[in-house]
Amino acid sequence: MQLKEALYIALHCIHKGRLRCFLTVSGIVASVTLVIILAGLSRSLNTTYNLGFNVINEPIAVTRAAASTPGGNGPRSLRDSDVEALSNECDPALVAGVIPIVGGAVPMRNGPDVYRANVIGATTDYLPMSSINVVAGSTFSAEQYRNGARVVLVGPAIVSTLFNGDMGAALNSSVLVGRVSFKVIGIIGRDAQRGDTALMPMTTARSYLFGGMHTVSSIVVLAASVDTVPAAVKQVESILDQQHFVKDPNQRDFDVTSADYKTTATRKLLDLLVWFGSGVIGIALLIGALGLANIMLITVTERTNEIGVRRAVGARRGAILRQFLVESVILAASGGLIGVACGVGAILAARSLLPKFVLSFALPELSVPAVIVGFGLSLVIGLVAGCYPAIRAARLHPWDALRY
Repeated sequence: MQLKEALYIALHCIHKGRLRCFLTVSGIVASVTLVIILAGLSRSLNTTYNLGFNVINEPIAVTRAAASTPGGNGPRSLRDSDVEALSNECDPALVAGVIPIVGGAVPMRNGPDVYRANVIGATTDYLPMSSINVVAGSTFSAEQYRNGARVVLVGPAIVSTLFNGDMGAALNSSVLVGRVSFKVIGIIGRDAQRGDTALMPMTTARSYLFGGMHTVSSIVVLAASVDTVPAAVKQVESILDQQHFVKDPNQRDFDVTSADYKTTATRKLLDLLVWFGSGVIGIALLIGALGLANIMLITVTERTNEIGVRRAVGARRGAILRQFLVESVILAASGGLIGVACGVGAILAARSLLPKFVLSFALPELSVPAVIVGFGLSLVIGLVAGCYPAIRAARLHPWDALRY
């Protein structure tokens, strides 16, 4: 039998059973779309939940904890002595650096415009260790840090509000941070949060904004690698326990957390989503296969007389078998193509619409291997689902088929 004739008969079969065909296609559409979304979402979440530091050095955050005993004394502040102890006593094989940070929300003004910025006072090591880039101007120098110079780097949200998005106007201009005039020496890119960050030397922030000449808001300890995070956390806790005279770990007045620990729940949720999606895909494929097999069985019944005529004029069983297998595969392939088109359309629509409504959502990405696998599965379904109906058609006796 010629392929052209088989294609014509298959298309005729699709037309006759178009309602049943679309029911089968819906299962394939669901499976292909889920495969593409899950593959893209997995990669996007790994990128989205980066906490702002590079992947070479994993950040471990040390923050002040709440009082462990109601009505008792408040927790002890993190101090320069804690930073010094961590810098001197941590094993270099486990810890790559220690960065003290002071910060808080402070209003910034340029003329009548006001923006409440997230002001961070840090050392000169902060930017090199983070994923925040200076897109214009420069960062503060070691000399400016030592002298407590009134200089600041501002994020894109601040530039947009105070300078109408004009980076040229922002650079080298003066802004009021709190009640003190600062010179804008640089523009930083959007960080892991919202782009509302203002960065300045920690010495300056202490002198003019936050006070606390010997205390810090938090400490970032950079683990040497992902593998050393658990050991680095234990070492940081041990050193700070000595510094804060802590004998019972349950009574610590500080918290030590890492990016890896913070994303554990997210990773478990993603794993659950993948397993759930895989189950849904399996059910959709099973429904699609059963639906397609049912369509082909009905087709065999409706065309029993045609099969008898072909057998009577000399068609072999193998030709009948191939005819119905080709029809089944073409029918499934049509569903696979519709599924691929809907899946790709869903991804493109999500990438276009989600940033407008859910800014922090991890955008799904289009995966070419997932598209190929999805379409390949539709062909496998067509082949498997068409086997029994094709064998049944091939076994029909010409005399019995002609009498039908």
